[in-house]
Amino acid sequence: MSRAERLFDLLQILRRHRHPVSGAVLAREAGISLRTLYRDISSLRAMGAQVEGEPGIGYVLKPGFLLPPLMFSAQEIEALALGLRWVGRRTDEGLAQAARNVMAKVAAVLPGDLRERMEDNALVVGHGWDRPQPVDLALLRRALNEGRKMSISYSDEKGARSERIIWPVSIGFFESTRVLVAWCELRDSFRHFRTDRIEAAEILPERLPRPRRQLMKEWQKTLLPESDSSVRYSVPCSHQARETPMRQDTKSADLVFYTNPQSRGNIVQWMLEEIGRPYTVRVLEYGTTMKAPEYLAVNPMGKVPAIRHGATVVTEAAAICIYLADAFPEAGLAPAPEHRGDYYRWLFFTAGCLEPAATNHMTGWNPTPDQEMSFGYGSYARVLDSLSAWLEGRTYVAGDRFTAADVLLVSQLQWGMMSGMIEKRRAFETYVAAHVQRPAAKRADEQIEKLAAQQASKAA
Repeated sequence: MSRAERLFDLLQILRRHRHPVSGAVLAREAGISLRTLYRDISSLRAMGAQVEGEPGIGYVLKPGFLLPPLMFSAQEIEALALGLRWVGRRTDEGLAQAARNVMAKVAAVLPGDLRERMEDNALVVGHGWDRPQPVDLALLRRALNEGRKMSISYSDEKGARSERIIWPVSIGFFESTRVLVAWCELRDSFRHFRTDRIEAAEILPERLPRPRRQLMKEWQKTLLPESDSSVRYSVPCSHQARETPMRQDTKSADLVFYTNPQSRGNIVQWMLEEIGRPYTVRVLEYGTTMKAPEYLAVNPMGKVPAIRHGATVVTEAAAICIYLADAFPEAGLAPAPEHRGDYYRWLFFTAGCLEPAATNHMTGWNPTPDQEMSFGYGSYARVLDSLSAWLEGRTYVAGDRFTAADVLLVSQLQWGMMSGMIEKRRAFETYVAAHVQRPAAKRADEQIEKLAAQQASKAA
């Protein structure tokens, strides 16, 4: 690496840190010795960069200094192209066109080998979970940029419609949904609105009472606060596993829950709320902390959910539900012995038949009649027919009371019908509706929403 490239890299590292950072950290990130770091800091200062600090205290770069631009590296080109492709497929048409324009402008000034790297389709953005958007996201972005209030018609998950005056703050883009953060005058607090549930919207002439950036800071302070049950959340760095005590208890570290709010971990979150015992949440990020050696020692698959209960580690949502029901019998989530056959049958049917059949069906692939004997679930239609016939007229999937099998099956059916993976049937809808309003289910939903909002805040 040339000295000019090294200085440029150091400058970029300093820009990433908004607060003073130690020389040891800078040297480690730059891959150089402390002695070389101190020389390079002096060189940057001599070139006019306002790098404040000194050895033993830390350094911070004041804004306003630019080095002559250097050419992108091959990996930077891949990152740029992948990000622009994601924007092109996951946002509104206005941003998508802007992303395509950026791609064209960057490609026009690249040397031939890098232009070929940028146009290479080795890294592909797959199809997302496309939902119809009654209101163009461009209108919401315009309200954000202009700092104006909006009037919206909103339909919640139960179909209840309301008229709101809101102060738009931010839009979070997730793989499964898009969320508008706003102050709601009706509720007199910050709210998170699924954009696919905004049925109509109009930008009002009134300006926001306070600058949007100030509202953003106010919203961020409300994330993961102390709740009515004395739950306190921490908001640590985004690239580390985030440990969140859910209840203050001397034994809270005994049960640790690894999850991500955009994952099957939501099933286990509900189960944990049902057992009513203290637990600690560790939120892992896809591609970073979820693949870090520390977590791979817990689950070599690098996937969530997982739990650690003392020295015992359990992965896979169905297995965790069974384990928790047995480990905490006082919660009453395992049925009486005479109903254990149905209990085990439908737990493993959900994990081994319903989910793979629905997933394959969603991707447009189903076994042919000749292939059905090679698949444990046979066919998508047979799975749904068998399950709906069993649930017809039943409140619980096994026995005469709510169990861990209901947690797993309700979660899978609710998600599957909402996403279109599972065909809506009367037996499914009646069964799900009987359980989703349980207090533990509502508490889990609240925790999941807060964790998702925290992620949106960190990504902003």
